[in-house]
Amino acid sequence: MRAKRFLAGVAAGVTALAVVGCADQIKQLEPKLELRNAAQQLGEQKQAGFTLKLTGSADDLVAAVRKEDPDAGADDTEALKKLFNSSVTIAYDQAGPGPDDDRVSLAATIDGVTGTELRVVDKVMYVKAPVADLVGKFGDAGDVAELRDEATAADPALKALFDGGWVSVDAGELVKTSGLPTQDTDSAKAAAEVKKSARNLFDGAEIVRDPADGKHLIVTTSTTKAYSELKRLVTAIGGDDTKALTGELGKAPKDHPIVVDLWIDNEKLTALEIDVLQFADGATGRAAVRLEVTTGAPIEAPPGATKVDPKLLAGVAGPAGASSTAGGRASGLAMSLGYGALAVAEQEGITPAKALPKAIDELADMPFRARVVRAGVAEVTVGSDKACVKVPATTSGDPKVSKGAC
Repeated sequence: MRAKRFLAGVAAGVTALAVVGCADQIKQLEPKLELRNAAQQLGEQKQAGFTLKLTGSADDLVAAVRKEDPDAGADDTEALKKLFNSSVTIAYDQAGPGPDDDRVSLAATIDGVTGTELRVVDKVMYVKAPVADLVGKFGDAGDVAELRDEATAADPALKALFDGGWVSVDAGELVKTSGLPTQDTDSAKAAAEVKKSARNLFDGAEIVRDPADGKHLIVTTSTTKAYSELKRLVTAIGGDDTKALTGELGKAPKDHPIVVDLWIDNEKLTALEIDVLQFADGATGRAAVRLEVTTGAPIEAPPGATKVDPKLLAGVAGPAGASSTAGGRASGLAMSLGYGALAVAEQEGITPAKALPKAIDELADMPFRARVVRAGVAEVTVGSDKACVKVPATTSGDPKVSKGAC
């Protein structure tokens, strides 16, 4: 009798240990299963949206940037702070069975100014922007008033854009007239490759649940794994066209753990955050890129949109009557060229004057002509009109543009 009781006790003890062991394994496995199910559910949605913004402390980000680049000026830090008051929401709507019916929208808040939006519905692009509000915050109202007069003189339809209304343009014609390359990427393939990268990145990662928040999963992976997966993803989606890009990425950064925060509610991914300061040596605090998954909804063409000639939006002068707006376009393109030279100068560690020819070469396929007339000065030609741009001596300054030949 005692032997039976002893054996029964041993059996009970072994069973209890087995249950505890299984429970521990289930506890470790369960967050991964929840993440997998959430990713699967998101991939099957025909409509979804994503809002991208910065959270945390702007001062922490500024401090990290200044530590990396002691020469960062007040303009740089002010621009970083404005990012915390900005966001962009991208949404898609698979309205039909094939990719030709897919619809997309983009809505932006720029330093607190809302109302900038773009939609593509049935291969027609719709655009609106609070031009007056944006200029009031960032620019010179006089310049915009002049450009508005020039634009509406060429085509009264452009008045709607400057007044904050919707305008529409044939997306295919815009690509043709602008000289921009067509995008042949298969959206279904791209989505599949993104899902594969997420699976590769998270499968070998440590995933635990936040004990203080049951909806919060903490994923720990590594910089080298994230880096190699980024190169694989870019190559898989872009093919041969992205070989040069992946080659420029160079060697993987020094390996160290990185943390990604996920929030999942009822097996639906609701948000993702990654603290960018963990990539900066010695940085403290938190400044995170946050992606929020928004509720999907149909994307419709806005009513009452004013149709605009794609040549006017593309910056291409027409055969007649275009000279009245070409001057404004030449000035805008000249300013873009100037800032392009500053970007090249900063990237290569050279003066803006030396970077100007390289910036022109990078824009060789664009529908305008540009040439260096002397050190640091270039002339831009659109149709029969010209503008002159002078780049500053250092990258801390701004380009200066004047209408007419140099």
